[in-house]
Amino acid sequence: MKKILFPTDFSKNSLNAFVYALHLTKKTNAEIVTLHVYPIIAGTYGDYYDFIYENYDINELAQFENYKSEVPKLRMLAEKEQCQSVRVSHILKQGDAVNEILDVAEKEKTDMIVMGTTGASGVKEVFLGTVTEKVMNHAKTLVLAVPEKARYQNVKNLLFLAELDKLQTTALKQVEQLAEPFKAHIDVLQIKGKHNDEEESLLKKWKKHFLKSDIYFYILASASIEDTAIDFVRLNKIDIVAMPVHEKNFFERLFLFSLSRQMAFHSQVPVLAIHTK
Repeated sequence: MKKILFPTDFSKNSLNAFVYALHLTKKTNAEIVTLHVYPIIAGTYGDYYDFIYENYDINELAQFENYKSEVPKLRMLAEKEQCQSVRVSHILKQGDAVNEILDVAEKEKTDMIVMGTTGASGVKEVFLGTVTEKVMNHAKTLVLAVPEKARYQNVKNLLFLAELDKLQTTALKQVEQLAEPFKAHIDVLQIKGKHNDEEESLLKKWKKHFLKSDIYFYILASASIEDTAIDFVRLNKIDIVAMPVHEKNFFERLFLFSLSRQMAFHSQVPVLAIHTK
């Protein structure tokens, strides 16, 4: 991993995600590119343009040179996390947040996007419909969505939620690359309605691709994907949950359930979206 894109609005939640970006970057000897996107239409955020004028040299917005109040917060946070050696550069863009994030990610050839996401405000809204969810669905690179109540700790266990019959080995290898600098363990889990006779041969197909890897494979039968996934995360002390994003129906089933379950899962564990065709 060489470069991580960190879109930020400088909110508390965003700064929480920056901690993850810092430690991921430090572990992989990469660099961070921060991106702040402000809207085109004046007045959308009231005194937002006063903020822009106070913090930037308007003649050189794209250079991000005269940022006066927020960037030092990032530097202080890096020092607090003992990550002051991490290389950080800054980009300021005007436009639509999703489009600019995707554009910068492609132009900067970033390996991962790390961004924060707020807690659910209702049953229908966790990631879905938010900037984070749209970036997760359309980015061609890895996207790590960090919930506002997640607290960084050294990554020891990752969970890859998969449909094993699709043999998504390329996606799992990306998870393995992330786990490697942390020397982290990976669990691969499929949750299905009931077991069948093909499971043993299916697991053998997967295992032969990862014979020397610290990866365990599980197929669990359950009537409730949501409850079983949450229990697995809790019991196995999972630090990051990875999942392919093209499986939109699975994505919706995992996150659109009762508000209490949303918060129990979403508020604590970052989700890594892996783009698959």
